[in-house]
Amino acid sequence: MELIIGVVYLAALVFFAPRMDSTKATAPVFHNLLIGLPVLMVFLGLNVLLIATASTEFEYDLSPTLALIYAVFSVSLASIAWVMIQLPGLRQWISIHLIRSSGAYDPDNGVHTTALISVLFMLVYTAANFVLLGGQAGVARALSEQPVELMDMIASTVRFLAVALIGVGFMLYRDIDATLIRLGLRLPTSQDVLWGILAGVGAFALMFAFSTAWSLIAPPEQISQLNDVTTQTMVVFGQTLLGSVLFAFLSGLGEEVLFRGALQPIFGLWWTSLFFALIHVQYWFTPALIIIFIVSLLFGWVKKRTSTNAAIIAHVVYNFLPFLLIQLFSQSS
Repeated sequence: MELIIGVVYLAALVFFAPRMDSTKATAPVFHNLLIGLPVLMVFLGLNVLLIATASTEFEYDLSPTLALIYAVFSVSLASIAWVMIQLPGLRQWISIHLIRSSGAYDPDNGVHTTALISVLFMLVYTAANFVLLGGQAGVARALSEQPVELMDMIASTVRFLAVALIGVGFMLYRDIDATLIRLGLRLPTSQDVLWGILAGVGAFALMFAFSTAWSLIAPPEQISQLNDVTTQTMVVFGQTLLGSVLFAFLSGLGEEVLFRGALQPIFGLWWTSLFFALIHVQYWFTPALIIIFIVSLLFGWVKKRTSTNAAIIAHVVYNFLPFLLIQLFSQSS
């Protein structure tokens, strides 16, 4: 139900989106719908704070301090989103000084502004789940009690794909061919496969080197918490080769179509990579966020050089290699 409501809401925004300076009759409808996103962001922040102060009535292990920090975070982003919607001059400044050099963001384009506000909403929404679970330790504990299953991965992939397709106007003002072109999708070529494999292996090598160096200097408890999150995923999907392939493919497909296919043409390589890293809230306040950002830059560069297909292949290879190495080591031992 949550997915359906979200898709319908996004479709309404994209459908009614005029030029932001337009006098079309749909402009007020679009404006009111868009204002709903920062309102929801404030609601999420206050709701988490309420849960923390009434912890005896809810089954959450949430500290009031963490809830207060999240509430301030969500209200702050909501305020930024509201100001962006209300002030065309601010959107113009963002376009000229922050995005224009790398992306095609148009401050007067309603769909582009919808994408910008939606990214802020995604950060607040994803962070809410992270905070309610109790941070890194809570995520690891939740995964040990109720591991991620295949249907969870499918649902997540469908969510990303739905947002990407609706966001670029599929069945609203683009047919299937125009949608695929806009998302940078095509039948994979030998160049897509080659660059995808090279980028995936390179990204994994970077991650491995960074993780090794970090393990020598990071606090043991922080390493343990992140390892617990990774271990639970490995336990569920790494038992069989098919499970490993499905996990690698599903996570790579959904994220790359949304970030590299739908968002990167608007916001450019650097901002899209920053959004991509920040969406992984389980790595906030850890050096792991840096490697995710660097890996995202690599995937984005591959997309610019070839296509979204190559970025998908790179992401799949990057996700699959840890499972493959575990399978090989377990067989050799």
